[in-house]
Amino acid sequence: MSLSREFQIIPLEANNWWQKNDPTGTILNRLMLVFIFLPIGLVWKRYYALSFVVFACMIPYGFLVRKLAVRAVKNHLTTNPGEVEVFQQQGIISC
Repeated sequence: MSLSREFQIIPLEANNWWQKNDPTGTILNRLMLVFIFLPIGLVWKRYYALSFVVFACMIPYGFLVRKLAVRAVKNHLTTNPGEVEVFQQQGIISC
């Protein structure tokens, strides 16, 4: 049976786990700061339209990071099926 049919992965918790346990997750989550501070700098330089475009890309980027985090949890549990109980106890997956 497929992992996605057996368990529901909570995206917020998956993202927290991915950020703490995988360098890729850490880097992609920290890049979110670019979407916060870059628009401020662009406004100071009077690039209002570009600032709006960068700021508007923050929401789709956040959804992408969460989707990648869920995929990372699925891949980790596929390769390490013995950790399912640990993930349940941590609240990352639920039955």
